[in-house]
Amino acid sequence: MAEPESFGRYRVLRRLGSGAFATVWLGHDDRLDIPVAIKVLAENWAHQLDVHHRFVEEARILRHADSEWLVRVHDIGTLPDERPYFVMTYADRGSIADRVARGPLPLDEALRLLTEIGQGVTVLHRHGTIHRDIKPSNMLLQSSPVGERVLVADLGFAKSIDEASGFTAAAGTPGYMSPEQSVPGGDIDVRADVYSLGAVAYELLTGRRPPPPPVRMPPSRVRAGLPSALDELVMTSLAENREDRPSDATTFTQRVRAIRMTPDLRVRSPWWVRHRSVWGRIGAALLVVLAVLTGASAATGTPGVTLVGVNDSTGTIHLAVPLAWTRQMQISGWAPHELGLVGGHEPGMLIATDVTAWRDPAAPVSGVFAGLLRTPADVEAPSFEDFPHFSGAAACSGPPVRRHFDDGPWTGEVLHWRGCPAPASFTAARLHDDGRGLVLYLEIRQTDDRPHVVEQILSGVRVTA
Repeated sequence: MAEPESFGRYRVLRRLGSGAFATVWLGHDDRLDIPVAIKVLAENWAHQLDVHHRFVEEARILRHADSEWLVRVHDIGTLPDERPYFVMTYADRGSIADRVARGPLPLDEALRLLTEIGQGVTVLHRHGTIHRDIKPSNMLLQSSPVGERVLVADLGFAKSIDEASGFTAAAGTPGYMSPEQSVPGGDIDVRADVYSLGAVAYELLTGRRPPPPPVRMPPSRVRAGLPSALDELVMTSLAENREDRPSDATTFTQRVRAIRMTPDLRVRSPWWVRHRSVWGRIGAALLVVLAVLTGASAATGTPGVTLVGVNDSTGTIHLAVPLAWTRQMQISGWAPHELGLVGGHEPGMLIATDVTAWRDPAAPVSGVFAGLLRTPADVEAPSFEDFPHFSGAAACSGPPVRRHFDDGPWTGEVLHWRGCPAPASFTAARLHDDGRGLVLYLEIRQTDDRPHVVEQILSGVRVTA
């Protein structure tokens, strides 16, 4: 529809978004001098009585519930063409879908958002309503005196609990709705929303939706370091049989809150997520500058493959990697103590075509991780098996090819797996420089199998320590 000037007394500023049934506009209440969001039924549904009723019912539910965890409705009206609209809270920080689109969230932030989502859904359940369409894009964020808060929104598919035990039409969004929601005529209860809460939790933690049911891969297989209690909560919430899920949103929320209060929770948050603020989508121009500055750009001898030099943020580690791998870079270091190894925050970097998918052993990702360890003279250097390389090789079949590596000051062992389903090959290397008491651990993933690329990466390692 063309942009209107106003809806009733509310002046229209711009369109915020459109869905299948409605359009949402940013407006301004000149009397109260506040921004508002105005939801208007789409023109093509104006004469569909059931859709018209459901639209007005959404406004009634939100108004009656009147909770700080839900979008609040302030006013309702009708346009000259009989289409209804309602005026509600403006969520000035967008949606959780916008937030998670940048990758999996830091663990504490994910748990905070899940707690607040759960509180909003709990309010609906206590009000006698099942949401039926819980997903990140329907969870909005609004500024508050203490930062921000979640507002549960979009009750277009909401259903009264009293009416949900009989015939229920299939409704929801694939990837988030419970198995019973996808069956026309199936009865549902509040545990349908619990399944959706589990799906949202999976996405906030891993950056991707869970697989279709039955879900077999827990979040920790995608993102290492998650507490086992969180794995268990997400997987039970995603159970095909609703009898195996938490009984309601209250139970789900209480368990999330308890996990968040775990004293060592921050330590469990993986380095590549906790420091994601320094990741960048680095353009080809910047990489060329890096290559020139470091003097390490070189043709590999294979058409279309060029190595460029990349340093970690401290300038300690220098690698030469294929240009095509450098879509994303995390260069701020790593925390070996999270793996039970000696060291605090040490030099390290991850260069990959998709940083957030690096720990998914079945993801089609190419890239390289390098992490440095300084081992005191009185401490035994970690063995190869102390490093988490088998997480990257979990999707590979058969034993690796082992070989000795010796190039200048660096010696060590290299393990190479072939025949992997997504990354066609996976290489892990443990190199040590005994003269300086250094150990360098590397992982190299390729969507094809080019041993000469591995050799050039290993031989191009430089460490200034």
